[in-house]
Amino acid sequence: MIKGFGFAKLLFTFLGFDVTRRRTYMDAKKTIRKAKLSGKSICEYVEDLWDIKGNTDAIIQQIKQTGALEHCNEVCEIGPGTGRYLERILKEVRPSYYHIYEIDKDWANWLQKTYKPFVIAHPADGHSLSATPDNHCGLVCAHGVFVYLPFLTAFEYFSEMVRVCSPGGVIVFDIYSDKCWDKEVINKWLNHSERYPVILPEYRVIEFFEDKGCQIIGRFNARHGHSYSTYLVFKK
Repeated sequence: MIKGFGFAKLLFTFLGFDVTRRRTYMDAKKTIRKAKLSGKSICEYVEDLWDIKGNTDAIIQQIKQTGALEHCNEVCEIGPGTGRYLERILKEVRPSYYHIYEIDKDWANWLQKTYKPFVIAHPADGHSLSATPDNHCGLVCAHGVFVYLPFLTAFEYFSEMVRVCSPGGVIVFDIYSDKCWDKEVINKWLNHSERYPVILPEYRVIEFFEDKGCQIIGRFNARHGHSYSTYLVFKK
């Protein structure tokens, strides 16, 4: 998802960066109010605002085709933001618990209140999943988070995702892959004001997970920002 809205803004502030992310940060209270006034769900409101109608469902269906949503008694998501994907996964999986790590407290509180008793909002420190035990969750995911995090912070989270994922469980996330950023994509982004993209070496990301006992079982591209991100799906 273009997601992790408050998570992104607060994390970059904490790290001392001044980043323009007009399409990716949304104030929780204002967004919830505007969506309600428009008679739309949060997902519908955001998709209409960004002209990406149907994008959330399309991504969930792609993930579903990999078998990632088959056995998920507990789920853990990093930076759920508005909860667009959380809402869809809850409908598909019906887990006992859905653990979230969202730095923006307004979004975290709203998600926990809206989707109780399933959603549990844990304290988020911007680099770990410290409240979740080892080998605990059948699905560990993030949407639109690793497209902006600093390189080493992303890999800190990758290690944590492997740690909390149960044996046989699945890890799903998207990145801006170096394989996809050709001259056309670069020039397209240069024509806009956002400067948040962090490009990760796809080969090294896959190698990192394989070294930790995970096998890649799926890969696909999805609309994100002014181009698209690459989803990687691993089985532990």
